Amino acid sequence: MTVLVIGATGKTGRAVVEALVARGAKVAAGSRTPGTEAADAAVRPVRFDWADRASWAPALDGVDGLYIVGPTGEPVGEVLVGELLADPVAAGLRRVVLLSVLGADRLPPEVMMADWERDVRASGKDWTILRPNWFHQNFGGGFAAGIREQGVLELPAADAALSFVDTRDVAEVAAVALTEDGHAGQVYDITGPQSLTYAEALKTISAASGRELAFRPISHEQAAENLRTAGVGERAIIWQRGLYDLMLEGTNAPVTDVVERVTGGAARSLDAYAAENADVWR
Repeated sequence: MTVLVIGATGKTGRAVVEALVARGAKVAAGSRTPGTEAADAAVRPVRFDWADRASWAPALDGVDGLYIVGPTGEPVGEVLVGELLADPVAAGLRRVVLLSVLGADRLPPEVMMADWERDVRASGKDWTILRPNWFHQNFGGGFAAGIREQGVLELPAADAALSFVDTRDVAEVAAVALTEDGHAGQVYDITGPQSLTYAEALKTISAASGRELAFRPISHEQAAENLRTAGVGERAIIWQRGLYDLMLEGTNAPVTDVVERVTGGAARSLDAYAAENADVWR
């Protein structure tokens, strides 16, 4: 089968491409600025831009599966997933996997995931919705500079616990759902193997990197001001507050067996991720 991976250069997209290739699928790796060379003969770089409908049909040509990372940065992003799936260019799709977020149905309307979930369910395709917890890779990505340069991570998370998940596990669940029967109509809450507070997570990263690192809880108001200073728009700030509110309510604490049940392998731990990436925080 051939799968279009939207967001193929992103956090989960890269891993989904690798997981699909490992399972023998062919991949159309969609991004706004695709390269001309692929690391594997099974991967075809294609241009896909949510804001440019002319890119949709060429990207979907010959494709029967679709992995969706939604258009979070688009002004009318809440409607674009539904419009893509209703477009005649998507007629040949059989399976669709949507990347959503844990607690999507309880977030503010500014968060588009609930809209995307609704439209995927109504698409008439064999759909699967993935609702992962916060990623291990956030510590090595968006959080990394502050940890490395100040030795501190500041978030409005208090002592809330999260069962952080590795993007590679999310990707492997996606690849199974796209290439095997039995996952249509499923909503998978995807977590790692243990629940940790951010303070505990920073202790894990400290041990791996050999540095004294700390978590510093801050208020919602301070977090919003920090985001505004960084140039983040108000919609994204509301989005972030909604995610942290769910976290503080305990939504992100439970551990599920989805990774093991779907893929047959154990979920990766934060300890393992930290050991692999220790140099990032040194």
